[in-house]
Amino acid sequence: MRAGWIAVALLATGCLYRDAPEPRFFRPESALLEGSDRAPSAAAPSTGPGVALRLRPVRGTPLLRERIVWRTSSVEYGLYDQRRWSDLPASYIERALETALRATPGVRLTDETVAAVLRVEVVAFDEVLAPARVAAVSLVVKLSDGERLRLIDRTFSAEAQIGNEAPAATAVAMGKALDEVVGAVVVAVREALQGR
Repeated sequence: MRAGWIAVALLATGCLYRDAPEPRFFRPESALLEGSDRAPSAAAPSTGPGVALRLRPVRGTPLLRERIVWRTSSVEYGLYDQRRWSDLPASYIERALETALRATPGVRLTDETVAAVLRVEVVAFDEVLAPARVAAVSLVVKLSDGERLRLIDRTFSAEAQIGNEAPAATAVAMGKALDEVVGAVVVAVREALQGR
């Protein structure tokens, strides 16, 4: 009997003190994020002509943190134990939006309270496993003018095929989806601001 208890104790000790693999960190391979490393921060407003726009801090749903999210359907999600983003998905989107908006003719980022306001929430930054293996990014975008008239209130989404099973392939595809969705948002914002 005593030998049985010793075996159980040793087994439990092995479970408690085993070495888990170290987390691996990834960053989306995005042209807009490459430019964001050298772009001025949001605290430094754009100068020059153009319609004034105030970009509010980008928010993300609680699930979208450092750990990379996978999903197999619209109702089943999970988190990888060792795969993590090197920053929050909302931070990636905010930096990419700043870079793209600063490069957009006719738009001027500012902190002026009378400027149009752009609010963005990241609702998907997922590795979709089925039916096709893709990186998916979805953003809820709300653009209001100075009088709080809603100019845009919709969801923008993009997907990019993941090339293979390697975790780095997910980061490459996520960067493509990020660039595509941010590009669509910037075009819609420019058109809405110029058409008001």
